[in-house]
Amino acid sequence: MIFLLTVILSITAIICYVALLATYKPQAKYRNGMLFAVTLPPHAMEHDGIRQVQAKFNRRMNLASIWMLAAYIPFVILRPWFAYQTIYFFVWLMVFMVVIVLPFRTAFRETLALKREEEWFVGTKRVILGDLRVAQWKNQRSASPWLFLIPGAMSIGLTLWSVSKDPQLWGVSAGGMVMTVILFLVSLSMRRTKAKVYSMNSETNLVLNQARRRAVSLLWLFVAILENILFLILLLLVMNENAAMNGIWVTMVLLFTAIPAGLVIYVYRRLHIQEQEILTNDGKTVYTDDDEYWANGFTYHNPNDKSIFVTKRVGVGETVNTATPVGKMIVWGAGVLVAAVIFGTSFLLIRSEMTSPKLTVTSDQRIEIDYPMYSYSFDMTDIRQLTLVESVPSGSKTNGESTDKHARGHFRLKDIGKSRLYIFKNNPPYIQFVLDDLHIFYNDEDSAKTRELYEELREMVEE
Repeated sequence: MIFLLTVILSITAIICYVALLATYKPQAKYRNGMLFAVTLPPHAMEHDGIRQVQAKFNRRMNLASIWMLAAYIPFVILRPWFAYQTIYFFVWLMVFMVVIVLPFRTAFRETLALKREEEWFVGTKRVILGDLRVAQWKNQRSASPWLFLIPGAMSIGLTLWSVSKDPQLWGVSAGGMVMTVILFLVSLSMRRTKAKVYSMNSETNLVLNQARRRAVSLLWLFVAILENILFLILLLLVMNENAAMNGIWVTMVLLFTAIPAGLVIYVYRRLHIQEQEILTNDGKTVYTDDDEYWANGFTYHNPNDKSIFVTKRVGVGETVNTATPVGKMIVWGAGVLVAAVIFGTSFLLIRSEMTSPKLTVTSDQRIEIDYPMYSYSFDMTDIRQLTLVESVPSGSKTNGESTDKHARGHFRLKDIGKSRLYIFKNNPPYIQFVLDDLHIFYNDEDSAKTRELYEELREMVEE
């Protein structure tokens, strides 16, 4: 399991590494009238200062890439220590996201300073936000918001089905409903984005804005449907009792995780190609100069623009206008959520490494297994069978913790079904409690203590 997790996290790191390099390395080339997300006239590329900025950017980017690759080596070394390996990955990923962007931010500021010094202004210094006729018809061809009833019905049906199978699975299935709501709100917000002026030709503006809104509205609808399929596959993975099938289910999970990302990239690249084709024939392109609103080249902050989402200058898709109240809520909310997930997960991982389950028998003949979040107790009279076994059936976790060293919480085991595990893996024997509708497995890290505890419990049950 730990090896599989190491592979999955490494694939995630590779995807992030390639995606960020593919996004920022090309910024050193003059494209669409911009260099490092700064609008420049073509003749500016002959300036020695610009060439120096390009050379320094490439050196910094290469150094950052090499250092971050070297910093990933401890992640592989920490493989035997699951908790610390995972925490290190989170730290590495956060540092990577900052370090790999620093060369671009520096190049953006140097280019912008040189532009102001040389007075290389392109077009007007005011941002043209919309065309009246486009604004009146901007939502005419967007996909109906009611179509989100399709993924909504899928998520509700998925939740009801999973709860009927096992109430413990409601948290996994509810993820599809949460994602559907989030994507629906994103879709609604993008419908309200002000129309963009591409050309002096109003008909061209109308066509391009309608095409963008329609494509984006359909994009988020299909992503919502795909996310519900992803959560269905996750549920099937959790409920799978055949360990040999885990590889297939994990592969499908990774596939349905990558497809939405690929779909987003495809749609925005297709829109960009379409815009370039139409504008090339139109011959009336409007160039605007709003560099001051792009503080880092990739973050947009324009108090004069009420749009929540705007087209990115770097990469594909949309970015948030942090000058709007909703934009601030999205950015700060996302930051708080990410921090909570990372610190919460790190806390749980460290606790699982430092805390072990403890089984005690109370004076009123109740057995209590104490472990944070997964404690459980039952009467001695509820035990239908008590045995000492040398192995635990294979299965999958439904709500709990599972590493190469231990398994704790709710599981679904092959030929047994619902079970609770409080075990150190590969460390037999295990005490098995059979209740009316539940199997419980418990052992101590010390095998001798497990046997001693079993004998004490057996004597109590036989009395």
